[in-house]
Amino acid sequence: MSKPLVQVSDLRVVVRGADGPVTILHGVDFSLEAGKVLCVLGESGSGKSMTMRALMRLVPRSATISGRVLIDGVDVLALRERELARIRGSLVAMIFQEPATALDPTFTIGHQIAETVRAHEGASWADARRRALDLLELVQVPSAARRLQAYPHELSGGLRQRAMIALALSCRPKVLIADEPTTALDATVQIQVLLLLRELQRELGMATLFVTHDVGVACEIADEVAVMYAGRIVERGSTEEVLGRAGHPYARGLLRSVVTSDLVGTRLVPIDGSPPELSALPPGCSFAPRCNHAIERCSAAVPELAALSASHRVRCARLGELEPAIPHAQEVST
Repeated sequence: MSKPLVQVSDLRVVVRGADGPVTILHGVDFSLEAGKVLCVLGESGSGKSMTMRALMRLVPRSATISGRVLIDGVDVLALRERELARIRGSLVAMIFQEPATALDPTFTIGHQIAETVRAHEGASWADARRRALDLLELVQVPSAARRLQAYPHELSGGLRQRAMIALALSCRPKVLIADEPTTALDATVQIQVLLLLRELQRELGMATLFVTHDVGVACEIADEVAVMYAGRIVERGSTEEVLGRAGHPYARGLLRSVVTSDLVGTRLVPIDGSPPELSALPPGCSFAPRCNHAIERCSAAVPELAALSASHRVRCARLGELEPAIPHAQEVST
């Protein structure tokens, strides 16, 4: 097995608030090899986006990061600001959730891509603009030469997202982070962007971290899936294992919320309750107050990630006692 390109160990983020420090991430661990896609699933507020931003140290000034983040052997948490600026965009790049706010409205698309190439590679403006044109063609932007002169507000949502992808790929990063890049797009454009990202990822051999709350998106793009809840990974494994044989009650709840053809005429089974306040997590398993399978020992201590199989790990005190099969999961995972 090749050495992982991304290695994250005991990643913790603490934010100083008006009422004291609040822990956002509680010891997140994962690794990812080159050419693979890890999809991070979870509700809003589960810690998905904060995890991705912590990998690039794009966190609020009030936040403190600890643990270990190695990207291609580089200890990201030990870098100085100037060194960080060099790896952002070149070693690791990010596609943000809303390109309308991530792109600078005062510069053309071509200028923004070319400027990034010049900053990281020292290319001339002529060479950088040629690269920008090549990138827009790579991400299948129609009339690419004309779009180079367009400002972000002159493009549709789908074209802005493609321009954002081109910007992220401009310096050939080894690791690509995609933070819910299809959330604001309609279904047709969403599928086009997903297929494009998967194609580019395979062609360029990048390790890709894909954040979403949409199980269907994970089915389309992921090799592996990690499920997050209240700042912790509660399940991790291959796409087939997590979506087909989920072992954590929260992961099961996410899968049951997916509408499939065999559910016509039946009621969806929602997850009861709401996610906990991160400043006041319940004792033990954070999901226990919402879990239909919770028993007394679930609130005694935070469970460790335990092996359900060689590559499938679950954080549940009742692991082995609950049947991992999920109704409708076979249809969801196809």
